[in-house]
Amino acid sequence: MPKDAPRSNYKFVWVGGDHNVYAFTTNGEIGYEIRFVPSAYLFVDYIDEHVNAFEMVIAVADNPTGGRIAYDPLTEDTIRAIFKDFFRSLEHVIIYICDSSDGREKARFRKFTSWYYKDIETMPVDLFKMDAYLPDGDRTTILSGILSTKHPHFSQFVELFKNLSEAEK
Repeated sequence: MPKDAPRSNYKFVWVGGDHNVYAFTTNGEIGYEIRFVPSAYLFVDYIDEHVNAFEMVIAVADNPTGGRIAYDPLTEDTIRAIFKDFFRSLEHVIIYICDSSDGREKARFRKFTSWYYKDIETMPVDLFKMDAYLPDGDRTTILSGILSTKHPHFSQFVELFKNLSEAEK
């Protein structure tokens, strides 16, 4: 590839650890960590067997300016590439909970959903996305669950998310 060819994403590294961390730094020196935190405990009351469930956390690890982070399409593409890399296993379940601490959970949900649907056909497996809106005091917690249609507990997860969504009504 020529040196001046546009990159499709930032170079990322697998850090590993208990939270399955990936890391990358943008051209603007913003450091990100994408974590896949084991979250099987969320399903012990609903599914008899162990579930390889992970909460996906997108965190700014370093922001030298301390200010608002400008939109960067390579950041989006890098997070999608990391998601694809982690989701190579058909038995992973990813849960994304939109942070509601600053009232911007709907914007985060829209962004995450757009990332998911942007070239989903390039994913190595058939994935299914489910969403639930859970009342949480004066706020609503928005969460998405993503898993392969070939997951051994696929129908149980679909039913669980359906029940979560209906419980809010």
